[in-house]
Amino acid sequence: MRASAVRAMPGVAGAALLLVLAGCASGRSSGGSPPTTTPTTTPGTTQTTQTTSTAGSVPCQPTNCQPRQTLPLADGYQVVLWLSPDQQNFRTRPVVELRHDGAAVQWWTSPKGDGWNGQLTCLATAAQPNCMLTDTAGMHASIAELVLLSGGRLVHPAGAEATADSGAMHAVDLDGDGYLDAVGATNDYQPNYAEGTNYWQTFRYNDGQLGVTGCQPQADMPRPTKLLTGACPPI
Repeated sequence: MRASAVRAMPGVAGAALLLVLAGCASGRSSGGSPPTTTPTTTPGTTQTTQTTSTAGSVPCQPTNCQPRQTLPLADGYQVVLWLSPDQQNFRTRPVVELRHDGAAVQWWTSPKGDGWNGQLTCLATAAQPNCMLTDTAGMHASIAELVLLSGGRLVHPAGAEATADSGAMHAVDLDGDGYLDAVGATNDYQPNYAEGTNYWQTFRYNDGQLGVTGCQPQADMPRPTKLLTGACPPI
């Protein structure tokens, strides 16, 4: 019906027809599908989304990151570690994705690790499933960061991270309490790093903290399988 015909209609009838036409116009879709929202994350924080995970949706997509590990957790959950192939880009960070039944739920971006060299270790059947990200951090340092599966989300307690200045960290439950601990190494720098003595160093997770328990000179000692209690060298 032409607009001139609508204007010619008297009073109530004309107003009713205008309302009908306005309702039809507002129901039209310009693109055939509703708009979508792209989630964003910042280092050390989390963001929830209900969309299926794709390479274009993860926070590290600008660095062409790829999934490197997929590990199962309890009750249909999985964690996926995304890393960048660019080992010269020191601004990249590892990203851990939480999935449930194949759908992306959350991303957590490590605030400190190198974005190309991380590794995940998980205790999937523990009373509280938990995972540890171990990674390099600069020339010869390394880090360990623990995340917990709690209420369908990954939670990273602020104190659940540790740094060692020599070699790679290793994630293992050293005391059998169902939470991952870490084994690292440190150096006494006597007289300098190259000539100094290397020590094994263990870290225990307890109540939101990943703290040093002790050290022992490496010498010919294999990697510890229990928590150390010896003195650590001053740094």
